[in-house]
Amino acid sequence: WHKAAFNLASGKMCEPLALADLKQYPLRIEEGRVLVNPKAMSAAAPIGSGAAAPVYVVLGGGAAGSAALWRLRHEGFKGRVILVEREADAPYDRTALTKFVPSGKMDISEVPQLLKADVMDHVERLQATVSRLDAQQQRLIFEDGETLAFDKLLIASGATPVRPDLPGSDLDGVHLLRSKAQTDELLQSVDASHKIVIIGNSFIGTELASALRNRDIDVTIIARQALAFAKQFGDQIGRYFYQLHEQNGVKWVQGEIEALQGDQRVSGVQLKGGRLLDATVVLFATGVKPATDFIHDLPLAEDGSLQADEQLRVADNIWVAGDIATYPSAQGPLRIEHYRVAHQQGQTAAWNMLDQTVAFDRVPFFWTTQYGTRYEYLGHAAEWDDYQLIGSLEDKKFMAFYGQQGRLAAICSCGMYTLTAELVERMQQPMTFADAVALCQEQIR
Repeated sequence: WHKAAFNLASGKMCEPLALADLKQYPLRIEEGRVLVNPKAMSAAAPIGSGAAAPVYVVLGGGAAGSAALWRLRHEGFKGRVILVEREADAPYDRTALTKFVPSGKMDISEVPQLLKADVMDHVERLQATVSRLDAQQQRLIFEDGETLAFDKLLIASGATPVRPDLPGSDLDGVHLLRSKAQTDELLQSVDASHKIVIIGNSFIGTELASALRNRDIDVTIIARQALAFAKQFGDQIGRYFYQLHEQNGVKWVQGEIEALQGDQRVSGVQLKGGRLLDATVVLFATGVKPATDFIHDLPLAEDGSLQADEQLRVADNIWVAGDIATYPSAQGPLRIEHYRVAHQQGQTAAWNMLDQTVAFDRVPFFWTTQYGTRYEYLGHAAEWDDYQLIGSLEDKKFMAFYGQQGRLAAICSCGMYTLTAELVERMQQPMTFADAVALCQEQIR
């Protein structure tokens, strides 16, 4: 479950991604035999609900919001919990939208829900769009003029895809990718044309390219940078991903976009310098921005995120989690757009809404799936002065270490999932670059 952790004695979930406790089964020992009853035991503590107050509102049904809802109810909170969300079918697993659905391995109707009825039956849903937060009066104002007062609020509104301000960016056939509806529309267009031009070599763009090549869709990626992920992983691994996609039939084009051509519907992508590429389906995979346009009475960082304290609080009775949260760390303020981090922050915010005073200090972890193989990244290294790769990129079994002033900053890895599970826990305490490398060498030996 992508580094989920549980309490062995109780089965309780400690670390997401699993939004579920482990089941427990009664057993007895007779004459040296262990006999296990196949019927699971009932939960020791029922999920709380029933009281009319206080009112806790979770704004956003993504990874962070879902984890917060789960934790609030599983900690026994008995007041009202209201989920405010624009999408009718959220919360669902957005990672499937670039990994499994485009590859044909999962129908869009099969995208799994993040929360089961045991939680959602105890959550009020309000499908609405927030136009403004009134932090002083502790209320949300909606587009239709209605308001919702809260005692405590978690802002987990996530991020929205960036549509570059380019001529032709609003033509038919030009897509963004964040929701099920957007994915469905994009894939219908791809199915009709059997080709796509992806602008940007982000993780979203390359995951989609990988999934579509599984169906033999013609894929072209246009990006300013020659190597995908070189900024995150360095040139060696960036070149590896470039070649991986090239070997699987993706066409790379380096350049900057001048405009999108077409009359009502896109027909081509014009590059600076004059080159014109035919295109009837275009996806902008050029990053996301924090969804904070409705926030006017709280200070926003330059990137539009909210600066939180170590408990993810941004104001009295207001917390933040996920893509919109900038939080303090030993490396300075960080904003991490990772799925597991959003889960962890949602859980931490929920604990603090329940007055448990928990600092968010988890080591970032994320994974990307490219051509059926999972690659993992632990920690965070904006820059590094030491680098060492152990193992083989070609065999898809390696671990690359990134160091800063003798300390381990981050790891990029493939095929060593048990070791990365150990390291993500060890890295909760400062670890030297040399110790991390030595641990890996012992495992490979």
